[in-house]
Amino acid sequence: MDLTQAILLSVIVVLAIFLVVIGFQAFFVLKDLRKSLTKMNKLMEDADGLVSDVKKPVNTVTSLFTALTAGAGIAHIIKKVKQLEGKSERK
Repeated sequence: MDLTQAILLSVIVVLAIFLVVIGFQAFFVLKDLRKSLTKMNKLMEDADGLVSDVKKPVNTVTSLFTALTAGAGIAHIIKKVKQLEGKSERK
């Protein structure tokens, strides 16, 4: 075996070892990424549940204020009608 063949063989072996090591590292990085994405998904689901829990009372309060506004509008209309009736009775 020549010197060039020995050097070429050693370079090929070293590159093959590097590729195997890089392959394992890529596998572990992807595995950690999967764990992180799973945790993030759980966090987003919890946040969605929390937002839903906060949204329900806010919608209830909004409905209450809408009802109060409508009631105030009706009371204002009734008051005006009574004032108009009072003016027409005075004449």
